[in-house]
Amino acid sequence: MMQSLNKSLSALALQSQVQSATLSIEVSYPFHSHLIGRSGQNINRVMEETETRIHFPDRNRIAGESKSNSVIIRGPLANLENARQRIRADIPIEFIVDCSIERINSIGQLYLTNHFSTAFCVLLRFYPKIDGVNCQVNIRGQQNRLQQLKEAVLYFGRITNTVVDAVVVKVETSFDHVWLLRDQVDKIMAATGAGIRCPDVSILKELPKKYCVWIRGSLDQVYKASSMLNGLLPMQLMIQVPSDRFNRCILADAKQADVMVRVERSPVSDIVTIRFTSYEWNARNLYELPRRCLELPKDQAIIPCLPSIWLELNEIAHNTFILASLKLAESSTSQSNSHKELSSIGVDIPQSSSASSSDSGATSFSSPRGVESSIPASMAASRFDHNSSRHLSQLLDTVGLSHYSDLFLQNEVDLAMFTTLKDEDLISIGIRSFGARKIMLNAIQELRR
Repeated sequence: MMQSLNKSLSALALQSQVQSATLSIEVSYPFHSHLIGRSGQNINRVMEETETRIHFPDRNRIAGESKSNSVIIRGPLANLENARQRIRADIPIEFIVDCSIERINSIGQLYLTNHFSTAFCVLLRFYPKIDGVNCQVNIRGQQNRLQQLKEAVLYFGRITNTVVDAVVVKVETSFDHVWLLRDQVDKIMAATGAGIRCPDVSILKELPKKYCVWIRGSLDQVYKASSMLNGLLPMQLMIQVPSDRFNRCILADAKQADVMVRVERSPVSDIVTIRFTSYEWNARNLYELPRRCLELPKDQAIIPCLPSIWLELNEIAHNTFILASLKLAESSTSQSNSHKELSSIGVDIPQSSSASSSDSGATSFSSPRGVESSIPASMAASRFDHNSSRHLSQLLDTVGLSHYSDLFLQNEVDLAMFTTLKDEDLISIGIRSFGARKIMLNAIQELRR
């Protein structure tokens, strides 16, 4: 009976998922609302045109909750790159300049806002400083109108008598990103001429609450530097394949391509989940390895469209992703694993072969340093189990709450994790209905018994 069920589950999973995948990228959370658009119009259009599903973290809408930059794209493997490109193209560019409040007031904020919107299609935002003399002005434009945005900044400098030889770009990012780029900052400054100020994450016991990278220089310098930093963002691609189709030789190829691979085996089905993680500038290898793993023909190879600026990262950050991951594991060990918050998308830390077993449900290529004992929980192997998730969906259907199944799946909550949730946890993932939460909490109590 159980073997028959396992075969049925494997067949169903194979039909629905083998040609599908999940792509995780990072987008600075202040831009999420822009990407979503009013009433979801922007992101709905992208999903419809790329035939994908795109999810933004629900917790970002809750005041007081820590923010996440993670954006999840699900759909046919061939469509994920189109959706990624659309998202990247829609992210605005924002230059920051300082200007005299007196000069701004003499012209008028409303006039400046309307004039620049009409003449240059850019958005101006004014933030007076506490000294009462100066004002921070954020000038925001679109990627496909970069030259127009630069002209707007220069024109703003002329009409306000403001020196714009040096502007600033602020990048609100994540721990993962800062950890990955910190050893590359000096090289990027040398390549671009921009100044870059990065948070200190060397002491995991004293991590900042926010991770902001500040870039200062000319318009061309800060744009190039910010683009290169974006190329160092972590990106993860997840696929599912039958266990008998998984070729372990792919692990050696992935190591040469500077791609982390984690294999999660389900104890109740023949499907394995494989996660490929590297820099976003290394997207070509991230797409190629799953293609070979799925044994797709070469004419189905995905060729990502990447900024030409990222070509320089091949020399600056070549074969550094896995090394940065190992350094994190080493630091976590020496500092007693005392980090505060690490995102779940970014860096998968490789375990040594001695740590891998059929009970763990996860294997990866061997690490030359025995780091398996102190891997940061949120950046190590995921404990999310798809079979357990299906059981949770069945439970929700039984109690008449099946419409919440997708919400739990999006937040990677399976049945095992469901039994640990409290009322505030249900609220944090977006369940507002008191009645629904009450039913769920009663079900959790029953399951605990």
